[in-house]
Amino acid sequence: MTRWLGLDLLYIWIVKRLLFWMVRANVQPESSASLNINPAQPVCYVLKNDSLADYLIMARECRNLGLPDPDNGLDLGQFHRKRATYALAGKSRSWGRKSANQTEPLLAMIDELERDPRRDLQLVPVSLFWGRAPAREDSIFKILFSDSWRVPGPWRKLLIIMIQGRQTVVHFDEPVSLRQVLSEGLPRERAVRKLGRVFRTHFRRLKEAVIGPDLSHRRTMVNALLRMPNVVAAIDAEARRNSKGGRRKAEATARAYAMEVAADYSHPVIRIYYIVLTWLWNKLYNGVVVSGIDRLKKVATDNEVIYVPCHRSHIDYLLMSYLLFRNGMVPPHIAAGVNLDMPVVGPILRRGGAFFLRRSFKGNRLYTAVFNEYLNMVFDRGFSVEYFVEGGRSRTGRLLSPRPGMLAMTVRSYLRTRRRNFVFVPVHICYEKVLEGGTYLGELYGKQKKQESVFDIFRTLNKIRGTFGQVYVNFGEPLHLNQALTEMDPNWREAEYSDGSGPPWVPQLVDRLGWEIVTRINNAAVVNPINLMSIVLLSTPKQAMDERALVQQLNFYLDFLRRAPYTDLVVVPDISGADVIAYCERLEVLTRQKHPFGDVIRLTDDKALLMSYYRNNIIHLFALISLVACLVLNNRRIKRQNLVKQIRQLYVFFRSELFMHWSEAEIPGVVEKQVAVLVDHGYLIANESEVWAPDSRATEFMHLSILANTTKQSLERFFIAVEILVKAGSGKLGRNQLENACTMLAQRMSLLHEFSGPEFSDKALFRNFIDALVKSKVLEVDDSGNLVFGNALLRSHEDAHSLLSEDTRQSIQQIAEMDLEKEFKEPEAA
Repeated sequence: MTRWLGLDLLYIWIVKRLLFWMVRANVQPESSASLNINPAQPVCYVLKNDSLADYLIMARECRNLGLPDPDNGLDLGQFHRKRATYALAGKSRSWGRKSANQTEPLLAMIDELERDPRRDLQLVPVSLFWGRAPAREDSIFKILFSDSWRVPGPWRKLLIIMIQGRQTVVHFDEPVSLRQVLSEGLPRERAVRKLGRVFRTHFRRLKEAVIGPDLSHRRTMVNALLRMPNVVAAIDAEARRNSKGGRRKAEATARAYAMEVAADYSHPVIRIYYIVLTWLWNKLYNGVVVSGIDRLKKVATDNEVIYVPCHRSHIDYLLMSYLLFRNGMVPPHIAAGVNLDMPVVGPILRRGGAFFLRRSFKGNRLYTAVFNEYLNMVFDRGFSVEYFVEGGRSRTGRLLSPRPGMLAMTVRSYLRTRRRNFVFVPVHICYEKVLEGGTYLGELYGKQKKQESVFDIFRTLNKIRGTFGQVYVNFGEPLHLNQALTEMDPNWREAEYSDGSGPPWVPQLVDRLGWEIVTRINNAAVVNPINLMSIVLLSTPKQAMDERALVQQLNFYLDFLRRAPYTDLVVVPDISGADVIAYCERLEVLTRQKHPFGDVIRLTDDKALLMSYYRNNIIHLFALISLVACLVLNNRRIKRQNLVKQIRQLYVFFRSELFMHWSEAEIPGVVEKQVAVLVDHGYLIANESEVWAPDSRATEFMHLSILANTTKQSLERFFIAVEILVKAGSGKLGRNQLENACTMLAQRMSLLHEFSGPEFSDKALFRNFIDALVKSKVLEVDDSGNLVFGNALLRSHEDAHSLLSEDTRQSIQQIAEMDLEKEFKEPEAA
């Protein structure tokens, strides 16, 4: 009707004026030069849907960018088009129904190119998103009317434009050459179909990256899951095993499991999360500092991303989703313990992307089949996923040993489908003050651990007083599963594993992946004033230091981190030692004691215990240089080759405790670089063949001693285990007995000697150390399960004089001499 009497032009003019007044677009890219459009060849813009509003805004931004104006039309030989645009889907013919894909214009364009081989046509895909600017959305009403996968009707589209018009994103991509597509020799109909697939895939992937994958209803997903062959087989097996209820009961059980597990992801809820969490971060912290986001964005579009952060706090669950949304990326589905699936709280978490799993699947084949199929379905539908490979929160600030469960299921899922490449993205999260600090200390001192609950967060928030500083998040180096599989088995692509079992080497691969992930988390560590101060003051006898000496020590540590970086990904602040002290005073983590000869900076006992948590976040950065200082101090003078030799022998044990990344072959070069930094600061003296310590009366000697103390507790644990083994004798102790004896001896040392936190006697650390001894063949396990050793362990025992002071060695030996016969001779636990 509007075409009569030229009313269509009036209609478009009115719509255009209203749109241009309501809509302000964020255009990507900012410059047309990066699109590589050839000005000598015509351009046709490709839209997903035939929408007047989309076209008008796109045309305006083309003019703003200096791109060819689609209003000038398209002239291609005998083919003429009023507007230089093409839509994959036509206008809706009725409410909720679209017309068939339009192929005639493309066929006509192909005909013109076949008539004239000199011609080409550049097809430029353009995507519009209404309301995708999370960093500026502060209205729940607005987020309910932002872009989603549902195609809006005309009235909803009008509301979206009115509400979200000033947060519109217009995304141009590099052109597709129609001539290049035709050069493949495809018949014209097949060429059209191929172009349609290419553009639909492009639009879908870009939209997934911006607003997340298309979501079906949770019940629809559960119904699909119950039809999966592996789940059907598990239901049949359960029905045979439990004949009383029959198949109907088995299927009802499987459905209940699926409903217990499945997320109910909701884009509006995610956007509401963002508003609430923005308020929360402003209340708790002075900001969230993000690094490495560009590394993440490079792999996020074309790969299935699996976020694997370290687990420090309950806040981690919220932090990752918040940061990803703030940076224009889709929050992931998050694996959470089923204990968090509580009334009211559980449904909210589900809509935020949480899916729930039990701590143990053992013996429940039906639950195992349902969970495995659900995880496979999540991956297959293009969702990113987040889980914690450590399995639980670290109470000590150190990384925990990786758990194989979720990693194994991820690998088997990929081997089944292989739809898109899987990429693990390690994430280092670092708090200047962790909310649960007091709780962690209580648990380390033996207080019974309570069942975790989301309400723990709110109980913690209620106790908050003062500021918690900043939070730091650093996205590490991505780990491509394809590459890991190829390194494991170059021929892995030739086999099929449709049943989900996977090849026999999967457990070995999972162990490698777990180790590599936690190592890459440490590779992306973040240094901040709190953990830097803790690593210095906790290495002093009374957790106190003269202010001028402390400034000098801190400046040395900062210079070392910059000149001999652990990795290029480690974040080091651009501050001085004096800045560190001032910042820590503002956060009230230390005290200043006035004195005529110079102020003393110290930690109170309660602060010192908490500070050990933050020290452990970055202790791996200083482990090797501390070993250098320790060996030089205890030998006074040492040949360079002997220094490197002893560090290489010890490195295997430090690597198991601190998840360090260097190979043994790299150690000589690393040690030489670190020695050079120490020499430049006057903390060591060296010639071509030897290294020695400064005069014991010199200030530099004191600084070297503080540096050496950084790894003192690790070396003490090393000697405790070796001393107990030697005193008990080869083949006399099992793993559990040795762990228990080491723990008790360490606890007694903490009571009788200098300050050390409860993590000094952490059984997990001794367990890792014993595992390292077994893997390196220093210890072997005999048929009865006892630990057998030879000369290698005895040499390590004799070398203790070069690692620890005489007082420390005597203390350990005296306590070990006490009557531990009963503990040693108890039978191994079953």
